[in-house]
Amino acid sequence: MKKKWYLFVFTLLLLTSLPFSTAKVIAGSYGSADGLEWQNGPATISLDGIATINVPDNFAFFDEENAKRFMQENSPPPNGSEIGALYNMKMQLFWNVIFEYHNTGYINDSDKSDLDADELLESYQQSPEGQREKATAESKSSVLRWDVEPKYEEDKHQLRYSLGWRDSLQSGLVKYKVNFLTREGYFSVILVTTSHKFEESQKQFEDMVLQHITINNGHTYEEFNASVDKKSELGLTNLIPGGDKVASTKKSERVALLIRVIIFIVAASAVASISIALYRKQKHRQPIASLSSTELTEAVTPTHIEAVDQPHPEKHKY
Repeated sequence: MKKKWYLFVFTLLLLTSLPFSTAKVIAGSYGSADGLEWQNGPATISLDGIATINVPDNFAFFDEENAKRFMQENSPPPNGSEIGALYNMKMQLFWNVIFEYHNTGYINDSDKSDLDADELLESYQQSPEGQREKATAESKSSVLRWDVEPKYEEDKHQLRYSLGWRDSLQSGLVKYKVNFLTREGYFSVILVTTSHKFEESQKQFEDMVLQHITINNGHTYEEFNASVDKKSELGLTNLIPGGDKVASTKKSERVALLIRVIIFIVAASAVASISIALYRKQKHRQPIASLSSTELTEAVTPTHIEAVDQPHPEKHKY
C-alpha cells in the first residue's frame, strides 16, 4: 500500500509539473492532459452542492469524474466517496487534497468527550484492517502512531485526526483528515503529504484550503430538522479508525449498565412496597399487653353478639 501511495504522489507531481506545451489550456482557466481535465485557480468551485471552495492560485481542481479516473489509473483506487481533488502546480509545495462526501444522515456529536486516542489506537491495531496493514512488507518494522490525535472542534463541527505507520526513520505517507459535519452526513477534506513535510504542509493546507471552505446554506449542521432529516446511528467515534469497535463496546456497556439500573430500580421498588405493606399492617395491629381490661373485653367480644342476645323491644309488643 505504501509503495502505491508513493507512486500516486510522484505521478501527481509529475502531472502538475507538465510544461504548457503539453498541458492544454482552455479559455484561460481550464487545463487538460492525457484525457484528464481540470480547472485552474483562482476559482470558486461548488463541491457536489454541499460546500464551496475558493481554489487558490497555482492549484488545479479535478471534479469527481476526473479525480476518480486519475486515482483509478495511478492507484490507490477511489473508494467511491470522492467528489473532487486539488493538486498543486508548484514544485515547492509537497501536498495535495482529496474531497469526499458521506451521506450517512445527521451524526450526533454527543460522544465528543469520549474520544480516547490510546483506546482508538489499540482498537485499530487489533482490527482486521490494522492487522492487514501490519502484515505488509513495508509495515512489518513500522509503528502505528497518531500524527494528529482525534480532536473535535465543537464550534466548527469539525473532527480532525491523522493516523499512519512510521518506519525507524519516522518516514511515511500522511493522510490528515478533517471531517466537516453537515445536516445530512459529513464532508471530508484529506491532506496527502509526506511525514517529513507534514508540519509545513499542514500549515499551508490550513491557510490555503481549510480557511476557504464553506458549507452551503441548507446543508449546515445547525440546520438539522429532526422531523424531516435522516438521522445516522453513527457517532464521532465511528468516523475514526478503530472507532467502530470502541463505539460498539461502549454501547454494550451502556446497555448493560441500563439493565442493571432497571433491575435495581425494580428490586428497590419491590422491597419498598413490601416494607410499606408490613409497616401498615404492624401499625394497625396494636399489642394486647398495651390494652386496658375494658379495651381488651371490647376487642375480644364482638358487638354483634350483644346485639343478638338482647331481645328487641318491638318484638314483645302485642
